[in-house]
Amino acid sequence: MKLARIDVEALAQAEDIISYLFLEMGSNGVQIEDINSGMIRVSAYFPLDDNVGERVFSLRRSIEKLQEENIDIGSPKISVKSIENADWAENWKSFFKPIPVGKRTIVYQSWQNIDEFSSRDIRIQIDPGMAFGTGNHATTILSLELLEKVINGNEKVIDLGTGSGILAISAVKLGVKHVIAVDIDEKSVQVAKENIKINGVADKINIICADLFTAIRDKYDVIICNILTKIILPLIPSIKDYLSPNGSLILSGIMENESAQIKDKLYGEKFIVSEVIQKDEWVAFGAKMSSQKRIGE
Repeated sequence: MKLARIDVEALAQAEDIISYLFLEMGSNGVQIEDINSGMIRVSAYFPLDDNVGERVFSLRRSIEKLQEENIDIGSPKISVKSIENADWAENWKSFFKPIPVGKRTIVYQSWQNIDEFSSRDIRIQIDPGMAFGTGNHATTILSLELLEKVINGNEKVIDLGTGSGILAISAVKLGVKHVIAVDIDEKSVQVAKENIKINGVADKINIICADLFTAIRDKYDVIICNILTKIILPLIPSIKDYLSPNGSLILSGIMENESAQIKDKLYGEKFIVSEVIQKDEWVAFGAKMSSQKRIGE
């Protein structure tokens, strides 16, 4: 049986949006490749049938709507290729590799041998059933690195925009007391539930399908937001109401050219930026509501 591979070349910051469009079209997952600085190729596979043309038309129209809403995704190029199903079955798995993060964490897929990472005690199994959140995206890696640094044990955590649940899973394995994982997308919640079950941490994570803060009524020791800058910015003023004294805030999903906006907003809301880390063109912030010296001062 032959498959149709639909490719979209776009700005790196459009990765999650393009991936989501493919998921809405019925894809079980995507493949993401770096083309050059700031550009990526997002690929999804579908049956090679009479619906291919309709899928491409639908994808193109969805992209046009994003551009009409002034969402900066560049000028994406769409192409279609025919491949043998057997080739995809083999090549798909070889695309993913175990990912060591920080000092303790290893993110891996179920078919991989991780014996060489025996020194890493935080093991997270995430199979790529979704477009993002499998651990290979820079924003996820940055979030995991910051999370490993701020967890001491027994904290209450909220993971806003949980996606595949990888950050909530990591928090539990690092020793937190309880996690509220929130996502507005029902598909993400379904995938997160499965991943949480596979990793044996379902008893410590409550997953909610809701509008970010709408289902939250408590204060938390750690708040994680791995989303997008345009969503993070208006959330920052409200976060204070849900962060415990001396609690930690982790913000990721921020492009390098957007980081100044985030920093200014944090300082304007009386947060102290305790750490800024970067991978490729992506930046993540660690912040607190306590009185400590700012970075660079």
